Amino acid sequence: MPALLDTGAVELLRRRNRQIETLAIRFYPPLICRHVVGEFLYGQLLAEASPSALLEVQEFLSGFECLVPDETTSLVYARIRAALHKEGVKLPDPDYWVAAHALQHHLPLLTTDTDFKFIPGLQIHLIKV
Repeated sequence: MPALLDTGAVELLRRRNRQIETLAIRFYPPLICRHVVGEFLYGQLLAEASPSALLEVQEFLSGFECLVPDETTSLVYARIRAALHKEGVKLPDPDYWVAAHALQHHLPLLTTDTDFKFIPGLQIHLIKV
């Protein structure tokens, strides 16, 4: 059964963290979504990665199957965000999208982010760093 990786999990995988490597093998193939790609590249640009380092990151990311949002993803996103808003919970916008992909495709989420615990029905595997 595949799993969806969030940005933190992808970074750990890139750094060859044994815990995430073990989970990636257990939940093969590891998947990402367009929002994770965007967040990952954003982080590289903020860190002022060199053009060659940025190219290496793009090549690394291209090795993953990548989920693309559609109308269903948008509806799941909206439902999650509205429900949490009513409870007074506010998460970073990309987290809603990542969770929407995981819920839409019935995928466990491999993450380093405890914020995902607020999302009902989301199966998370928290990676402690």
